[in-house]
Amino acid sequence: MLHEMIKHHYNEMLEFLNCLKVGVYITDGKGKTLLVNDESCKTGGLTRQEVMGRYMDELEREGFVDESVTLRALRSGQEEVMIQKLGDGGQVFASAHPVYSGNKIAYVIVTEKDITESLILRRLISEQQVEVKEYEEALAFLRKMNLQEKGSVVAVDDNMLKCVAQAERVAALDTTVLITGESGTGKEIIANLIYTKSRRNEKPFIKVNCSAIPDNLIESEMFGYEGGAFTGAQAGGKSGYFKLANGGTLFLDEIGEMPLQLQTKLLRVLQDKEVMPVGGTKPVHVDVRLIAATNKDLNTALEAGQLRKDLYYRLAVMLIEIPPLRERRADIALLATSFVEQFNKKYAFSKILEPGALAVLEQYDWPGNVRELQNVIERCIISYDSDSITPFQVSQFVRTRDIQNQLLIDPVEIIEKEEKSLCEMMSDYEKQVILSELKRCKNASEASRKLGIDRSTMSRHMKKHGIKDY
Repeated sequence: MLHEMIKHHYNEMLEFLNCLKVGVYITDGKGKTLLVNDESCKTGGLTRQEVMGRYMDELEREGFVDESVTLRALRSGQEEVMIQKLGDGGQVFASAHPVYSGNKIAYVIVTEKDITESLILRRLISEQQVEVKEYEEALAFLRKMNLQEKGSVVAVDDNMLKCVAQAERVAALDTTVLITGESGTGKEIIANLIYTKSRRNEKPFIKVNCSAIPDNLIESEMFGYEGGAFTGAQAGGKSGYFKLANGGTLFLDEIGEMPLQLQTKLLRVLQDKEVMPVGGTKPVHVDVRLIAATNKDLNTALEAGQLRKDLYYRLAVMLIEIPPLRERRADIALLATSFVEQFNKKYAFSKILEPGALAVLEQYDWPGNVRELQNVIERCIISYDSDSITPFQVSQFVRTRDIQNQLLIDPVEIIEKEEKSLCEMMSDYEKQVILSELKRCKNASEASRKLGIDRSTMSRHMKKHGIKDY
């Protein structure tokens, strides 16, 4: 009956089936193609004329389909559903419905839904998910490396290692810490170490230099303010550092520069775990771990009333005192080498630190501490084209104790002995400096290193002044 309907009403049926948004493919009980609508013709790569009257097993052999759902339904005698791969690379979700006439299959009606774009989208999403996962893993790795770098302390000196041990011990205890030491000793490095080793290392880490904030703004910057609290305030208000650090760690550097009035409010925050925004009427609860640092002498600051005693006792639950670099000379070589590697990487160089240059660095007292050493190494690396950092280069940026304090001659004596021109006096002084250094050294090479000049320059000066080689 269906066969007669298709035969006598083909155009009407085709027009009706073309209204559907799914493909329709009808064969007889032997797999011969009887009718294909427009939606079905969009897939597979063959036109209606090319498939009409042809058998599905033939089309399967020719690669029109990878496996025919029609043939599968003819073999099983029941409805079959599958993703059918087409010869043109597309894929359709195909459902084959056998229609019986008595005990025999008279027709197979297949409905198709093109899923090529959906599968491509799914693949792209899957690939994107893989990429996102890779990015997340890479970011996690970089973050871990960054934390390790931030939390690393370069030290071999026993006193400095004690500071590191103190920091690691207190890191997990979630208590306040006060770090003291001269400017440039590495107080922020210790704060980084505490944060990295703490349970809050995935939460915010806000760093604030108290001395860099004007006195009239420091309260609003610390505790935030409500909209319209004062002239020039943002309409929506502003979160302070404590609120930004909520759940994490707040590092207050140069705490000794904080005004006394604000020290009182800070003490209240530490005790009550609440901040009152400027212009606010209701306190805001905050969960913040506080690390403070100062380069001031604490006894002097307390006696002078620059630091409240009650705040000091609240902050110094753990007090870590970092020694100056001149008291941990064993770390100079390690730090200098570390800085050379750091700046080699930054500037794409491969310079090395000569032993003589290291000797000059170790003789210097470093009033600017680790920060000054870092600055000197960077200046040496970017100021000269040589592949190594020489004693001469270092001597251009530091004056060693040996040269400063151990010269055996007095330039005043040279001037007072007789009347000479400036050039003559400078020449005499240069000669005396070289002779003095040669007397203390084993040979001219060692003396040249101590004076921060290369061996050839030393030879020229010795020849100029008639000094025989030692």
